[in-house]
Amino acid sequence: MKKENFRLVFFLCGFVFVTGIIALFAMYFLRDLQDPQYAQQFTDWVSELGITGVLVLFAIQVTQIVVAVIPGGPVQMIAGAAYGVWKGLIIMIVGCIFATIIIFVTVRRFGVPLVKYFFGAHVMEKWSFLSNSKRTAHAIFIFYLIPGLPKDFFVYLGPLTRLSLFHFTSISVFGRLPAMLSSTAMGDAAMRGNWALFLSVFAVTAVAGILGIQFREKLIKRFSAL
Repeated sequence: MKKENFRLVFFLCGFVFVTGIIALFAMYFLRDLQDPQYAQQFTDWVSELGITGVLVLFAIQVTQIVVAVIPGGPVQMIAGAAYGVWKGLIIMIVGCIFATIIIFVTVRRFGVPLVKYFFGAHVMEKWSFLSNSKRTAHAIFIFYLIPGLPKDFFVYLGPLTRLSLFHFTSISVFGRLPAMLSSTAMGDAAMRGNWALFLSVFAVTAVAGILGIQFREKLIKRFSAL
């Protein structure tokens, strides 16, 4: 097996494994939240943690973005359940900014070889148009907004473009906002027992995700031609 194919298989297996574990944890967590007694115990536990809980959640968010294969939705949902929609969102945003800065500085230091090592030459070639596009900022921002596209992968591509650290970090954060807000809102709704709101947000997110996956190749081709 070629080195690039082996890397791809390893990446996919790791992604499926980690996603499965997190999805299983999230499923049991949401199920337990339906019990008012468990929900109260969870609230008391978060209160007892104090600033430690905030720092742990912040560290998880940073790790999730840096590692890239870990899905962000469940982490953001837990943030919403633990700290509410807006406080949870702020923690996630700060973590996003911190992780983006770390990756940006690292990739700018080591360049293309580092990204190519982790993701493979074929992936780099597919997205190489972002480095030369006249509308790089617009393209990356729209790709961040579209569900189903690898948002954490773009964090590694951004430093290879001509965008500044401030410009790219701003794009990354604002592009992620809708997804992060919907996830923290779902977590908060589950914590409050508002399952109608939870299912409504989930349904909208799921439909958006399906549409994003359906049309992402067309969008990629459209921007690659600019």
